[in-house]
Amino acid sequence: MKGFIKASYQETRDPSTLIDMPRAVARIRQALDQQEHITVYGDYDADGVTSSALLYRALRLLKQPTAILDHHIPHRLKDGCGLNMGALDMLKARGTQLIITTDCASSDVAQVAYASRLGIDVIITDHHHPPAELPQAYAMVNPWRPDCIYGERYLCGVGIAFKLTQALYRSYNRPVEDEMALLDLVAIGTIADIAPLLGENHTYVRLGLQRLNETDKPGLKALIRNANLEAGKIRERDIAFGIAPCINAAGRMKEASIAFALMVTDDTAEADKIAEELRRLNTLRQQETETLMSNVREQAKRYPDHSVVMVAGNDWHEGIIGLVAGKLSEELSKPVLVLSNDPATSLSRGSARSPKGFNIIGALRAFASYLERYGGHAQAAGFTISSQRIELLRTHLLKWQENDGSPNATLIEGTDLPDPTGIVTEQESSENAPTLMPQMIDLTITKARLLSYDAYKELRQLGPFGAGNPEPVFKIERADLLDVRTSGPNRQNLLFRLGLSKSEGEKTGARTPAKYELVIRGTYTRGASEIQRFKNINAVKIVFRLSSSEDDTRPETWLKILDVAPLASAE
Repeated sequence: MKGFIKASYQETRDPSTLIDMPRAVARIRQALDQQEHITVYGDYDADGVTSSALLYRALRLLKQPTAILDHHIPHRLKDGCGLNMGALDMLKARGTQLIITTDCASSDVAQVAYASRLGIDVIITDHHHPPAELPQAYAMVNPWRPDCIYGERYLCGVGIAFKLTQALYRSYNRPVEDEMALLDLVAIGTIADIAPLLGENHTYVRLGLQRLNETDKPGLKALIRNANLEAGKIRERDIAFGIAPCINAAGRMKEASIAFALMVTDDTAEADKIAEELRRLNTLRQQETETLMSNVREQAKRYPDHSVVMVAGNDWHEGIIGLVAGKLSEELSKPVLVLSNDPATSLSRGSARSPKGFNIIGALRAFASYLERYGGHAQAAGFTISSQRIELLRTHLLKWQENDGSPNATLIEGTDLPDPTGIVTEQESSENAPTLMPQMIDLTITKARLLSYDAYKELRQLGPFGAGNPEPVFKIERADLLDVRTSGPNRQNLLFRLGLSKSEGEKTGARTPAKYELVIRGTYTRGASEIQRFKNINAVKIVFRLSSSEDDTRPETWLKILDVAPLASAE
């Protein structure tokens, strides 16, 4: 517990104990000493971009001035994720002698073998589950290898790239400050990939947020400004819903290499220009997502009784169908498949999302003989299918749900498959809170002082919050409702003013205390449609998270209401 709260950088694990790390470091040092042509080969989501940028920055610092350092980020739709033969031919023609992958290639057996035949050594750094047959790379740094005894498995792509950088820097006796200067990128990639914020991830993101709030990287500073964030006050959710979507928008709407260029530039003017382009691409992504969401909702209404929802349309933007599938699956609590048909080829590319209890990759695997290709994991997958077989797939999924889609079938390890479709490699954060079950409430608040700013600061010692380390959830059984009204830019939220009375024991004494020990505000996001429930209501029961204005001059707390119910007078 003390180690978790302290989050000491000095107490993180020795990078050299990761599988194949000494071999990877020796080969990279050889390449640096002999001025070989090195290429960093990444992926197009925020984890892939930040891990590529981190390793590129590290190698740029270590290489000799005349040595060539290159990079390649695959195109989401043209290339898919991971190594591909065309890219290897191109890199060979450029003169590449060593490829270092980030966030990819653990399953690329044939591609690594092809690179070897071209005379290119490949070092894989990745965090995805590898297949039974491992690629014969020069080195493969992946904690999920069955022969790896490293104490933690949940580092994401940027975390593994950082461990490699740690090992490299230490082999060159670089100061520890050089390592820690890269933690801002680690924080962004880890939060964007929804990696569990435990162990090393917790420490790196805690320190990385501090670093991000005072970053000197022009690209990150420009990105922060364009996301309307304030340096010094950036928190986890600002990355999840402000910074990461802009990075992902590059790969979704155009080229992920745009975001990579922003991460590695040291030129302020260039950074401002690229950040503005990312802001524009993200705005376009938001607009197209909303348009497509309206379309798929209408289609989904045609199948209200179906346990699996599948919708399709011609030339839907393939960079956003995964987002749409995820949003609709969340709204309906059902597996959802969204397909974009290409009339020219009579092929459809699809993205699938499913809630716990339905193994979507298992369902697609059972239909594999009818698919052109597919990949993913239990809750998210991408696939390509002949458009003529779409209805056949719909029938299969409905039957598979009946016969095989039991919860017991969803928790099998090793269900991940490489996703060659380029649709479903990245995870997505959602601002919508899940349905609150009683066991999700950490504490019922009976003392108003537990909602003070001092209490909030104590809670923050448990942060950063996110996957694996959720923000605490509280309940108040009764609070007087003093006022409720709509708020927000589109009046879509409800703003409550609540009074918490002193307990009977606290009301005794020489002086008569005020009626309320605390009057506090609470915001119920997107709750405006429920305002009629609270007319002529005197008290409510609420489930909430504690938040703060973060104004050091007048610090105050407020409630992020997750669920609220009116109480009858007798209650």
